[in-house]
Amino acid sequence: MSEPVRRMLVAYDVSENPRRDRVAVELQRFGDRIQYSVFMVNGRPADFVRLRAALAGLIDTQTDRVLFCDLGPRETSARAVSFLGCPPVLTGDQGALIA
Repeated sequence: MSEPVRRMLVAYDVSENPRRDRVAVELQRFGDRIQYSVFMVNGRPADFVRLRAALAGLIDTQTDRVLFCDLGPRETSARAVSFLGCPPVLTGDQGALIA
C-alpha cells in the first residue's frame, strides 16, 4: 500500500540571485508558490526525498537554507494554514481556495 499524499510547506532563504532562481524553478516543478519564497508541495515521502536531494545540489549550505514544514495529510492540512488577504488556489484541492 502506498503512503498517503502529504502537504509540506517549503520556504527558502538563498543569498545569491542565480541560485535563488534555480531553487525557485525546482520548487515550481514540485508544488505551488504561495509567497515569493514559500511553496506548498503535495507528495509522498519519496517525492520529498527527491526534492530535498535536488535542492541540496542547488544551495550553498554555508550561506543558504531551506525550511521544510510537514503539515500532514493533504486532506486535513487545510486547517493548518490560513491567509490574510487573497488566498491562493492550490494544486490537489480541486480548485478550492484555502481560507
